[in-house]
Amino acid sequence: MRKRFVLLLFGLSIFLSSGVQAQCFLAFNEQNQPVTTFCVNETITFKDNSGRPNVTEFYDFDDRDGVVPDQPPRHVFHTPGTYTVTQLTGVGNLCRRTFVVKAAAPPSAPVLQKVTLQASSIQIQLQTTGVNDLVVERAATASGTFTAVKTLNSVASGQSQHTVEVPSLEGCYRVRVTNLCSGKEDIVSNTVCGQGLTVTAGDRRNDLTWGLNQSSGAVTGYQLLRGGQLYQTLPGTQTSFTDEQVACGRQYTYQLVAILQNGSQSASLPVQVETRGTTPPSAPLLVVGFDLQNRVVLETIVPDQETFKEQAIYRSQNGGNFSLISEKQPKNALDAMVGNLSAPVCYQVAYTDSCNLVSPRSVAACPAILKATLQADGGVQLTWNSYEGFPSGVGTQTLQLLDDQGNVYWSTQVTGQNYLDAKPQTKFQRLTYRLLSQAQNASYTSFSNTAVIDQSFQFHFPTAFTPNQDGLNDLFRPVGAPFASKFTLQVLNRWGQIIFESKDPQAGWDGMHNGKPAPPETYLYRMEAVDVNGKRITQKGTVTLIR
Repeated sequence: MRKRFVLLLFGLSIFLSSGVQAQCFLAFNEQNQPVTTFCVNETITFKDNSGRPNVTEFYDFDDRDGVVPDQPPRHVFHTPGTYTVTQLTGVGNLCRRTFVVKAAAPPSAPVLQKVTLQASSIQIQLQTTGVNDLVVERAATASGTFTAVKTLNSVASGQSQHTVEVPSLEGCYRVRVTNLCSGKEDIVSNTVCGQGLTVTAGDRRNDLTWGLNQSSGAVTGYQLLRGGQLYQTLPGTQTSFTDEQVACGRQYTYQLVAILQNGSQSASLPVQVETRGTTPPSAPLLVVGFDLQNRVVLETIVPDQETFKEQAIYRSQNGGNFSLISEKQPKNALDAMVGNLSAPVCYQVAYTDSCNLVSPRSVAACPAILKATLQADGGVQLTWNSYEGFPSGVGTQTLQLLDDQGNVYWSTQVTGQNYLDAKPQTKFQRLTYRLLSQAQNASYTSFSNTAVIDQSFQFHFPTAFTPNQDGLNDLFRPVGAPFASKFTLQVLNRWGQIIFESKDPQAGWDGMHNGKPAPPETYLYRMEAVDVNGKRITQKGTVTLIR
């Protein structure tokens, strides 16, 4: 309540303090001397100077956080700066005075840890041991005359960073401790000079040059950054570097950091350059294979230091010459017009980089072509030509059987160029095989085309069944794999009445009719089915129910 009352009276009393603020109250140091400027961590006593007897007084020592004069008249300021002190005496009697608090000398001189050049400013990193005002100074050379550039007020103890506008990036920098209680300004940091860097684009290379850093203390080495990441560490005597790990038409950003003997650093302005050239780029690696639609998929792998704009594709079939089949294609391209897969097919590509220079053609890449033949005994003979074009050859080959959705249902590792699937799966009428080739000592893979075999209906109906729930021949249903996309089974009695019907090959007749056991006798059955190729199949016969 008292604080609210004081705040309400503050505005009414401002005019009373004008013109007489020097007589309202005084500040005394530890030697009981009146002062208007004093040091941090010094006990200051404030006393009323109005001449009134028996004055009860309270103070607010910093109006930057609001004016609430409820403190006793003795105070210690811990941070340098300019402070407005407000006195309250009686009801509504407020008086304001301004005092300057100066810093004590730091235990040690500040350290200028790093100077980084920016577009029109520098960024400095400092390490300080006290709270002080610091003046940033600049000179043309390390031994030249330094002039003030900017004052940093109340820099906290510890590490800090500051951005300082400068008239020129060239030159040397240091900081001076100012606003000290001693009145002296002879505490200065080490000197760090700005680091220059020039980058010129050559023929598929970037040439970097710089002058030795002129900071006091020897340069122990340089760190070269590319794209903001450490790229090279260079000796302190080196003044040039050629970067050949570049791609034509690609932009690169370099920055050079001088490492000084005292551990300080000086970082140049980042320099961006676009690499040019007249030398063709290096040849690509081509990996080819088939997708599930038996289209050839071409994946072009360009060396890391190169750029890619477009490519031309060349094809050879059955050992013939390579001929151009398409141009201006992306890295991952398709050839849906490969046609007959009975003969080997091979591809080459040549790409154009960002400087419109064309690479040599890739090494020929030839996908494995898989063939499947149905044997008289129901087995499937598979043959293929091995993949060609992996840098170190083929490491492993895996034969796969795919389900109706193209997922791998079964696989086995194979060697050579043939394999006999002696007992094919009976789950699918259509058997879809493909070969996966894995590169030796690399992650490249390639799929062959899919080779398809359609199995014939492999089922029969029993001539009798015994529905006595003994687990043997309890149901009348097809035995084997009907491979039907559509299926209907009907059972008729001797009068031609349908007493059982099912559209599921696995759901057979259990010998019941209208909830009662059917009599043991001979029944007619008829089956209609459509296989995966749309072929209609019918079958009729008799079955004897035995009880």
